[in-house]
Amino acid sequence: MLGGAMLGVAQGEPVQPEQLRFPSLDKWKGDQALTLDGYLFKPAGAAPFPAVVMFHGCAGALSVKTGRITSRFTNMAHLLNEMGYAVLIVDSFNPRGVSQICTTPLADRDIKNRHRIRDAYGALQYLNSRPDIVTDKIGAIGFSHGGSGALSAMDATSEAYKRSGQQFAAAVALYPGCGWQSRKRPEFSAYGPLLILAGEKDDWTPVAPCRDLTTRSQQRNEPVELIVYEGAYHAFDSENEVYVRKNVPNGVNGQAGVHVGANPAAREAAYKRIREFFREHLS
Repeated sequence: MLGGAMLGVAQGEPVQPEQLRFPSLDKWKGDQALTLDGYLFKPAGAAPFPAVVMFHGCAGALSVKTGRITSRFTNMAHLLNEMGYAVLIVDSFNPRGVSQICTTPLADRDIKNRHRIRDAYGALQYLNSRPDIVTDKIGAIGFSHGGSGALSAMDATSEAYKRSGQQFAAAVALYPGCGWQSRKRPEFSAYGPLLILAGEKDDWTPVAPCRDLTTRSQQRNEPVELIVYEGAYHAFDSENEVYVRKNVPNGVNGQAGVHVGANPAAREAAYKRIREFFREHLS
């Protein structure tokens, strides 16, 4: 559990994250616990801080072109810092020798949902060990594949949750794949507040399984909320215009590809709801 060098971010960004290393609950291709990379953004003001653990999508935390943290994640980290929350971005890929899994068929991926959940609880245990973090006010947020991880981190039936003996206060999942969670046995059961934000027209991680999961959860009076943004595709909070990505084998349209890109109205509404949600559950 080492504090390390400061990692550069894009010019004009106000916060320099501290690069950290800490153990996952996972063991990777051997008997030794996997050591993860993390990037901690701390807000201004006096500690201790509530905190949010952030999970990247299938492209990883760092840009292949620049080696810097992707702007979507730094934008969210800055938003949460402004609210007074520390943010720990967890890199689940580089420590496993993987740069991305977007172009890998689901059945062939080495990194599965269970690995992201174990990473989530490793990050939670690490933050709970720090005197500058409020231990009962740690949330989670994730994007796409990381959104599935954030969603699963709230599952009371998961092995990692039971093994850790710790809980996240709340979680936000942006355009997650909900298919595995909606089919799993024992059935997904949210132990705490969970907010799912999805695009109506998402053809990469379609919203239907998230609707099914939310309906069943709400029937059990579990605190799960789903918001679907009209006209929005996958990664609606990005800064890039919508385009068709054809090197993704896991979408609903086969070789026709998937639509990815910004919907400014959905992004603004999602950011507003995220602020409200975390203010309610972490403040």
